[in-house]
Amino acid sequence: MDEDCWKMNIGTKEQGRDQTSLIRPLVGLSLVVSLALAGCSHAPEYSIFGSFFPVWIFCSIGGLILATCGRAVIARTAMAEHLVAPVLLYISTAVFLACVLWLIFYS
Repeated sequence: MDEDCWKMNIGTKEQGRDQTSLIRPLVGLSLVVSLALAGCSHAPEYSIFGSFFPVWIFCSIGGLILATCGRAVIARTAMAEHLVAPVLLYISTAVFLACVLWLIFYS
């Protein structure tokens, strides 16, 4: 009698493990989908003279302006002589600053 009861408990534990192993991916998938769809609530855009412009354009222009200012500082401090790939540095700086502007103003 005790052995049968023991086997029943083991069986229910294994079934519980199987159910939790199936639930975890579904919970993760529902979390990812809900976070992805939360960004679809509205498109950040400005109306200028009746035409809608997406905000990423303004963030990229701001990133380019800030990267140009950074390039001027680098050129004046004689650090430019030590840069291996200055074009890649300036492009990546502009992209980074554009993303930072986006995060500061629109997240």
